[in-house]
Amino acid sequence: MSYTDAAFAAPVTGTAKVRLTHVFATLQTGQPDQKPEDIAACRKQVSSPNSRYLGITVSTRYSVDPQSMIMSASSMLPSPQATKPVILTIKLAPLGIQGQYAFGAFRPAAMPDTYVLYSMGTDFKGAKSSILVLNEGKAFNCLVTSDASPFSGGVSEKLGADQK
Repeated sequence: MSYTDAAFAAPVTGTAKVRLTHVFATLQTGQPDQKPEDIAACRKQVSSPNSRYLGITVSTRYSVDPQSMIMSASSMLPSPQATKPVILTIKLAPLGIQGQYAFGAFRPAAMPDTYVLYSMGTDFKGAKSSILVLNEGKAFNCLVTSDASPFSGGVSEKLGADQK
């Protein structure tokens, strides 16, 4: 490919669908909360009818231009309130994490008590979605994710960004 071909390379667009199957309790710092009672409380909370996140499928549409690094993404998910069967669309902003394409929305208007995160490798594989449910007044928040080990990557640093 010549230089001019690369300059006009089209952005890579796609849609990734992942199921949120793991629950973790996180401290306000973004670190894992190891207390079994907090993890159990999170599992109960994210399975309840008005905060249903566990088991949902999140569909994320992305557009990434690897040359210019201009990128965008939006995640679509069912409303966490089982009584309101609507699909919410959350616009995500690039997070600028080295070695991956990562996006997030911190306290989006449609879900003000959450963070919505999405990441994938620079090869556009390994899609991961996470929703951090903020618990005002508690020592822990609840992370529902498709990632079996969410505290080992760059996105975990963003979990502690503003958890208050």
